[in-house]
Amino acid sequence: MKRRTLIAGLGTLTVSSIFAVGSGAFTSVSAERTVTVDVADDNRALLKLEEVGSGRRSFKDGSTVAFDIPSPEEDDYGGTDPEGVGTDSVYRFGGDAAHDRTGLFTVANQGTQSVEVYATQQSTEGVPTVVMYDAETGDRLTKSSPSDPLAVGGDPLPCGLEIDTHGVPVKEDDPEYEVTLTITAVATDAD
Repeated sequence: MKRRTLIAGLGTLTVSSIFAVGSGAFTSVSAERTVTVDVADDNRALLKLEEVGSGRRSFKDGSTVAFDIPSPEEDDYGGTDPEGVGTDSVYRFGGDAAHDRTGLFTVANQGTQSVEVYATQQSTEGVPTVVMYDAETGDRLTKSSPSDPLAVGGDPLPCGLEIDTHGVPVKEDDPEYEVTLTITAVATDAD
């Protein structure tokens, strides 16, 4: 069976906006508005991402959380020495290789209102499909089925990655695939 390695990266975006709204005796009005977007590293962003465990499936890569599957330090397979995930398969990684905590990474809300989170993959053409899921419940976190609300300053959500390799070609010259997920936080109406 051919094997391949997946490298995925996650990043967050901090958004602040400035809008001025007024009322008056106008039937129509046109005005320029300014939107300012500041990008912060994960520890100072509105949505904090943090790697989990010591087995190095997840790690900090600059300002993002990144993943190596399998981990370069992963040797607990009884001497089989796998080089990656197989073809036409679905895998779930809900913990680091050391299995010392639940989740590959956590998502914490550092904003000012409760949010629901989910992840999207920009492109699936020629690469494995990767979906973020709640590592405690097993629920996939998609736009149509986001997480339960994350409270401001509440417990972080432990997450895993589901990797689907159906229909993905094996690259003999470079078996690594780079996949980028975008994590979206949507404010809930509870606040």
